[in-house]
Amino acid sequence: MNRRDLLKTGASLALGPILFTHQGLAQALPLPSAGSDGWVSLLNGRDLTGWYSMLQNSGKGVAEAKKMVMMEEEMLHIMGNEDTGEAFEPGYLATNQEFENVRIRVEYKWGMKQFFPRSISKRDNGLLYGLVGTDKVWPTCVECQIEEGDVGDFFLVGGIRGIQGGHSAGLFGQGLSLEHGWPKPVDALSGAKNQPPAEPTTGRMIKDGNFENLNDWNVVEVIWQGDQAAHIVNGRTVNTISKLQQPDPQNPGKFIPLTRGKIAIEIEFAEIWFRRIEVKSLV
Repeated sequence: MNRRDLLKTGASLALGPILFTHQGLAQALPLPSAGSDGWVSLLNGRDLTGWYSMLQNSGKGVAEAKKMVMMEEEMLHIMGNEDTGEAFEPGYLATNQEFENVRIRVEYKWGMKQFFPRSISKRDNGLLYGLVGTDKVWPTCVECQIEEGDVGDFFLVGGIRGIQGGHSAGLFGQGLSLEHGWPKPVDALSGAKNQPPAEPTTGRMIKDGNFENLNDWNVVEVIWQGDQAAHIVNGRTVNTISKLQQPDPQNPGKFIPLTRGKIAIEIEFAEIWFRRIEVKSLV
């Protein structure tokens, strides 16, 4: 299947305003004015202004030079480069800007290419948010997993910890509003009533349900409000978490709430297209 065949199943979406100029550092700035629907696009349709890449060994800026990440046909194209036989590295493409109290929405579709050493593995990517601290692979952040069969898992990376929402028969996110998030602090996310408060943990937290399309476009959303988050896959809430915490950089061994950070998209040996990456303030 060639690129035109791959993309003809969905036209590229209208893009929002250009969000940020390339500054190289995260800036504590409010979001600019959004469109009439409240969404602000993080892709300008032309280039990677507002973003920077980080690879495991090569560091910053190399993925662009190798065309491992590029804007093409008004979409973000990851690992669309030719397989030259060289060893490719994992990494990510991150925003310069930090965010808080936002709804994040991405729309992706898998490509055809896979690269050694994962040429016959499940195709893998991820939406990272709350990315703080030093750039490295992998950074301190929360990952909404985008991997075949696992879309919506939490991966808490670099010492991040939290409490997965209590769920029965996949009933995550009850009372959650797409526009407002949680209307008040949600103790229910921590577990059943009349039980001792759960303690935050780290690692992987498995989602409920398989709602992704392997051969078509998918919409993945994150509702990130304060120290709580929910993962939504094609309209289904599959995972929630509360009491997100990061290691306190000023006090080793202590933790502080994770409520703010950059957004990133992984670079993980599999070709993938993103025709939408956007944010909307929770009100």
